[in-house]
Amino acid sequence: MSMTLDQGSQPAGPFPRFLHSWVMGAVLLAAPGLGTAQTTITVDPSERFQNISGWECVSFAAQDDPTFAAFKDVLFERVINEAGINRVRLEVRSGAENSTDYFALYQSGQVDYATWRANRYATLNDNADPNLINPAGYHFTELDRNVQTTILPLRTLAAAKGEALYVNLNYVAFTSQITTGSYHHQIPAEYAEFILATFQHLDQQFGFVPDAVEILLEPDNVSQWNGTLLGRAIVAVEARLSAAGYFPEIIAPSCTNMGNAVSYFDALAAIPGALTALDELCYHRYSGVSDANLQALATRGQQHGKRLSMLEWWSAGNGIDVLFKDLTLGGNGAWQQGSLAGVGAVSDDMALYMVDVTNPGSPVVRINRKTRLLHQVYRFVRRGAVRVAAISSSPATQSVAFLNADGGAVVVIRATASGSFNVAGLPVGVYGLNYSTAAQFNLSLPGQAVPEGGVVVASMPAAGVLTVYSLQPVISATLTRDQRLQLTIRSLKPGFTGSIERTSDPSQASGWREVGGSGGSDFLFTWSEPIGVEPAFYRFRQP
Repeated sequence: MSMTLDQGSQPAGPFPRFLHSWVMGAVLLAAPGLGTAQTTITVDPSERFQNISGWECVSFAAQDDPTFAAFKDVLFERVINEAGINRVRLEVRSGAENSTDYFALYQSGQVDYATWRANRYATLNDNADPNLINPAGYHFTELDRNVQTTILPLRTLAAAKGEALYVNLNYVAFTSQITTGSYHHQIPAEYAEFILATFQHLDQQFGFVPDAVEILLEPDNVSQWNGTLLGRAIVAVEARLSAAGYFPEIIAPSCTNMGNAVSYFDALAAIPGALTALDELCYHRYSGVSDANLQALATRGQQHGKRLSMLEWWSAGNGIDVLFKDLTLGGNGAWQQGSLAGVGAVSDDMALYMVDVTNPGSPVVRINRKTRLLHQVYRFVRRGAVRVAAISSSPATQSVAFLNADGGAVVVIRATASGSFNVAGLPVGVYGLNYSTAAQFNLSLPGQAVPEGGVVVASMPAAGVLTVYSLQPVISATLTRDQRLQLTIRSLKPGFTGSIERTSDPSQASGWREVGGSGGSDFLFTWSEPIGVEPAFYRFRQP
């Protein structure tokens, strides 16, 4: 960041003045809307709620479509940089522990889909000792394909923007599909061995391990499992992984029925050690959905210090209003919309993006209707954010507010009709505005500076979602009565440091000299020096 002040162009007068281009101009920009605003959103950064882990999708990206190579790069870039996804569910099927690699046989055309489906969850024990892994007893061909085609490119793109992709390894075992073969992972020691074998394989093959283990996808659809067994599996897998030097977060119970998630959690919590090992309390929304069940889950999460997450509901009913409820009433710290992309029969109820492959030589990636609005949260609220209080003066307008890990404030407003809004209570700063409606996507409005006690004023042309987000620190300059120049830089990021440099000729790069270092509080940098007779130029630099 740099700022230049020309000492020779100051206006006469004994009063302090602010830097015109940032402060006064931006305040005047906000003023015309004050008389027409109908709804006020009041933010209280001192009242804090849950922390945010991230926004999740499943690593299905139409990898089997013959046009995948032609659209994958565009798709992944938009997933990370447009939608703002930063968590991915990577599934591993129980049938990876088998002497036969059915996925490889299916991919090569040696068996048909029916044979693959009947065997993909069937297990054959690698040996009789759960404490001794026989690598030849595992075939991770499908897992490797998904890592190579989706996880690795997404990790690279996330790293390029300075973030880490959170990978959630989700164990899947829909045993009702097994028509021949058996299943033995209901034995906790054998289950823990399987998860460790998966971690070791990913570590050795790709040089990374998952950030989390979601113990079992929808255990209330798997006859061999219940809440008690989940608890025993949690204890076993946490012990086995930690002994090998792996320390992922643990997610459960992941029930398809929201009411079952309550009872399964209570059952697993009764197993000694399970509650301590659990990090995230997860539910789905396919059935048993009620505010009472959601509040029961939220209460348990708060009582035991567990993050809450909604990690599947692939339905037309899912969308921005469900996310708002899960964030507020449910206190969610993580949330899933669906898969990365779909082609053909995979509808936009299931995926973030749809790919039009009508012209196979030039497939078109299109953002889905629900993602248009959901991205207003995903893109601006990042991992490590904390939700803070935000109250709307109108029951027709919902709002959620956050402080990101860098201190930047974000307010997301869900409008059910056109209207105008005042956003009050924001920390001093410069704020950007961005909105999406059914007809318009990702439109940015001019930024507004908010002084102490100021407001952001904005309008929406139709129903949709508006996001107000922190842009940059505010710099102000004051000329005092005793002819001293005072610079003040306010930041929303703790640990704010920097230095002031001065020159008489800014065109000479070597002419800049440091005249003051950082000081003051975490959020405030101030500096002053006497004004001389010659013109001088100043700039603020951060390390």
